[in-house]
Amino acid sequence: MAVADVSPWKIAKDSPSRQLLWELGRLALAEQEASLERLDQACRERGAVLKSALDEAAARHDKVRRDAEAEGARIEQERQRAKARREAEYRQQEERERQAEAERDRAARQRAATEKAERAATQEREAEQARLKAEKDRQDAQKAKAKQEEEEAAGRRKAEEESKAKEAAAAVSAAARSKPTTQLAPSTTGQPIMSTSQRTCLDPEREREHQRYLEIHSTLKELRHFMDQQSKQNPTLKAKMGDMRRGLRKSVGQLREGRGANTKQNKAIWDTLGEALKSFPEPKISLATLIARPVQDVQAPALFVYLLNHFAKAVIAQFIKEAAVSPTIADPIGTAAVNVFARDEHLVNGISLIDILVAKFHRVCPPLFGIYGSESTDQGRERLGWWRELPGGPWVSTQMHQDRMTGLGAGYAAISLRNFESSRMTNPYPPYHYWRTLTGILNVPGGQVTDTHLVVLRALLANSESRFLMAYGESAKQLMQFAVHEYPKRAAKDSVAATLLSNLGNTWKKDKKLYL
Repeated sequence: MAVADVSPWKIAKDSPSRQLLWELGRLALAEQEASLERLDQACRERGAVLKSALDEAAARHDKVRRDAEAEGARIEQERQRAKARREAEYRQQEERERQAEAERDRAARQRAATEKAERAATQEREAEQARLKAEKDRQDAQKAKAKQEEEEAAGRRKAEEESKAKEAAAAVSAAARSKPTTQLAPSTTGQPIMSTSQRTCLDPEREREHQRYLEIHSTLKELRHFMDQQSKQNPTLKAKMGDMRRGLRKSVGQLREGRGANTKQNKAIWDTLGEALKSFPEPKISLATLIARPVQDVQAPALFVYLLNHFAKAVIAQFIKEAAVSPTIADPIGTAAVNVFARDEHLVNGISLIDILVAKFHRVCPPLFGIYGSESTDQGRERLGWWRELPGGPWVSTQMHQDRMTGLGAGYAAISLRNFESSRMTNPYPPYHYWRTLTGILNVPGGQVTDTHLVVLRALLANSESRFLMAYGESAKQLMQFAVHEYPKRAAKDSVAATLLSNLGNTWKKDKKLYL
């Protein structure tokens, strides 16, 4: 036993009680240590149990959380699928309603068209009488107002044209009844007739008129050069002239079908021309070389006439571009064009300058005015209005040429069949021009009828039958019958254009309930 383990009292032999006291103290300490050890062990075991319980609770919590998240995701997916189903059902319902509405609109339009055709058929005679009376009143008013020499000449010319139309109508009626195979007899003028090999138009007067309009077209080119020179001397004029020209071209390019669709475009065109009249009254040019009939030497602002020329050019370009693809677009373009040349603000001493536009038709579509020629020669193609890809270059393709003629024919019909009975303005290009154009084409000799004539004739009639019938009644029907049944027989047997023209009667019968 080490000295440190020995009780100091144990050494003292005379103190056994102290030795016992020391032993008892050691026993007490040992017992205390053992008790503390047991407590520590119990605490460690309890802590392990609690930790295991906590870990188990945490694991259950994680499982519950994962299950909850999975259920939430499943519920969200189901909600999205239900939403998608509802949206699909809603779209399908909307589509069904849209189709039903479209069908109702189509049926309503069809009913309206049928009712309109029926009303037109029952009221044809009354409408014809009203038209004749209105035409007579207009002529009387013009004669009363026409005190100047050019107005009297215009009245005489109009009387001559109406006489020709009546004679041609009688010829058409007789031709339709006898179903002839030769051309319609034109009105005679007492002028010497050229030989068949020399003629490019059956009526020498029409030929002279055609050349007169080509002269007007050349004069307009000179006007363009004149204005270019003026703009070089006047920077303000140069800037405004370019802006005005581009504005007119833009407005014409935006003309569309639909009621009220062109209000903004028309106003822009009128405002541009009005600004030219107000802001640039000088220099002035003579109109004697720009009007087909004889007139006194009246003058007008050069910029105004220059812009009218560019407007007419844009109209022709739009007919070629748009009406060749969709002939019905020709109507709003033609309406805008005629209104420009009919407005009082755009008349010069009461004279309309629509000859500027007509001259361009003579240049690009001569068959409208009874001109003919061979499509197999360069000279004949020039006469018929064929275009070249480049000046002096190759001719455009047959398809492109016929597309151009289709657009121009539809455009001419839109201009020459306007109804001004309810307007305070005077029609600058009355419907007798349309009648004269049709008879001019139908009077082309059998050996001179080309696909160009057939294409132009079809374009003139295809979407204008209602207005033509409204203007000329039974005479119009007889002419239409001759045009679609007899005239195609003059063409080559393999002519596709002749077949399309012949089928026009079936189209009217099927779509318009129009029986010739």
